[in-house]
Amino acid sequence: MEPTSVRRLLTHPRVLVSLVVLLALAVPLGVLLALGLARWHGRGSGVSNFIMLFPLVTPEIVMGVSLLLVFTQLFTFIHTGTFAQILGHVTFSISFVVVIVRARLFSIGRQYEEAAADLGASPFVALTRVLLPLLTPAIVASAAVVFAISADDFVISQWLSKGGPTDTVPIQIYAATRAAPLPSVNAIATIMMVSTLLIVTAGFLTWRLFTRGERRTGTAAEDFGGAFNIS
Repeated sequence: MEPTSVRRLLTHPRVLVSLVVLLALAVPLGVLLALGLARWHGRGSGVSNFIMLFPLVTPEIVMGVSLLLVFTQLFTFIHTGTFAQILGHVTFSISFVVVIVRARLFSIGRQYEEAAADLGASPFVALTRVLLPLLTPAIVASAAVVFAISADDFVISQWLSKGGPTDTVPIQIYAATRAAPLPSVNAIATIMMVSTLLIVTAGFLTWRLFTRGERRTGTAAEDFGGAFNIS
């Protein structure tokens, strides 16, 4: 892998567009799912929470094979390639968004929404003008996590790739290292690692910036357990 190939691979529009589309799908869907699950306490809510958490505990190789079978046996109109890779990444990364946003929902409670309703705000206004601004740190942090885990994912991308232009950066690195380790491969791996660390750090700092001054009501483990009714 020559230096020009490394530069072309990192700046290829397909790579950037795929990550942007992934964030545009996974983050809003995860936020909506978190809101729905947090407000749903009827029959079937426990099962829905378990299904939502299932991708987090499923081995990635199992997830990759399952997605391949779904796209090749059930939804045959979706062919392997970039679109299938985006859908696959959304499937397993949306759970991370739900976990982070639901923990934030549990920590802030419902008093702000109730106060907005008492002041005459409609449910939509309370959602857009009160709740979503309070969820901003969780949304930014979840977007950083989704970007980090998707940018360097190999297993699911490999199973849903059809080769050639659909090979992601991790696949290209793996293919290059199988032949002979080159300085350019080490360089691109370092760039990816540093970029991932910077993005995750930026998400964490954004979280701390937006939540500073808030009264601490419990530990992160307590927030997580309360959000998913884990005792």
